[in-house]
Order: sequence, then structure tokens, then C-alpha cells
Amino acid sequence: KYKYIEKMCRDYITDEPAAFSVSVTDDEIMFEDMENQNFPPQYLETLAIYRKITAKASGFGIFLMHGVLMDVDGHGLLLCAESGTGKTTHSNLWRELLGERLRIINGDKPLIRLCDGTPYGYGTPWCGKEQINENDRTRLYDICFIKRAKENSTKELQRSEVIANLLPAVHIPDGAGAGQVLETLDAVSKNIRFWEISCNMDISAAETAYNAIMAIG
Repeated sequence: KYKYIEKMCRDYITDEPAAFSVSVTDDEIMFEDMENQNFPPQYLETLAIYRKITAKASGFGIFLMHGVLMDVDGHGLLLCAESGTGKTTHSNLWRELLGERLRIINGDKPLIRLCDGTPYGYGTPWCGKEQINENDRTRLYDICFIKRAKENSTKELQRSEVIANLLPAVHIPDGAGAGQVLETLDAVSKNIRFWEISCNMDISAAETAYNAIMAIG
């Protein structure tokens, strides 16, 4: 309904045939303003469309996670945290540490897909207020949960330890898509490692996390 969505998605246009299509109504657009913050309808339309896309994509082994998706030398990592905890700040420390070796594929709402048993993270135009994204994918090896702390430390977690942190970071669609997402999430979690990063806002926080995670490979 608005030109904003076309401009937003301009770097993702393809001539390939569509896997599916979505559309939204005026009521669905206004539904996105759940807290009555009076966002402009052109912005709310983007949220409504992404909600429809993620619901449809669940049938293709795809789901949305909230986090910063990074690529370091072909090694994909996802940084997750509660709002305001500092995942963007921590990703910026990694960028300061690694320079051009690090790419941020998506700054907020990447899609995760299981391809022949291998998990990948994808860039999308829906990427947070900083609008950092690339039309690319990275092999996802690690999901990291960030916590603020005075002292920096990084420890690997077992699958049984991560549910409380993992589920809030995953968008679960309504209807049949919910079961499909949970099934894909379970399969993805068997093929990646989980970490708890306790960190402050010093560059040493990124160095501590990088050395722990990348030392294992």
C-alpha cells in the first residue's frame, strides 16, 4: 500500500519465481501499533508484512530470531539478549576488534533456515533501527546469550541450559506455523553451540568472547 516497503526491500529484489506471496489489510497494519505509539502506517505495514512472511516461511524450515547476526571469516554467530542489555554495543566491540574480518549480516531480525541439516542465518531488510544488513547468508555455528557483568567471561552451555534464553529470542507464529518453527528450532539446536557471554563495555569483552568461541572453531 505504501512506497516505503518497496524502497526498504530494493536490495533484495530478484527475478526468481516466488515461493509464496503475502498481502496485508488496513486492519492488520494498524494491529501492529499494539502500544498505541502512533507509528506511521507505512512503517506499520512493514511489520505486518514481515509477520506474514515469517508465518509462511515456517513451512520451509525458516524462522525469525531476534539478535545480531555476524560473520567472522565465514563463521556465523548470533548475539541474543533482552532489550537494552547491549547486544548492539557488544557487536560494535567485535567490529572494533576485528575490523573488516567481521560483517554484520543482520542487526536485529535475521531469518534462520535449516538446509539439508545445516543451519544458516540470512540478512533481511528488517534489521533494526541502525538498518545494518547484507543480502547474504552465513553458516550459523554459535548462538550467544549476552549478560551484563563487571568481569568478562564466556562459557559454553549445554542444550538443556538454554531453553529459558532461547525461546524468548524466537518468533513463534500463530497457528500451524508454531509447531513447524519449534520442530525446526529443535533440529537447528542440535547443530550449533550455545554460549553465555558475561561482559562489560570494554573492548576486552569482545576479545574474551572471541578467544573462547573461536578457539574451538
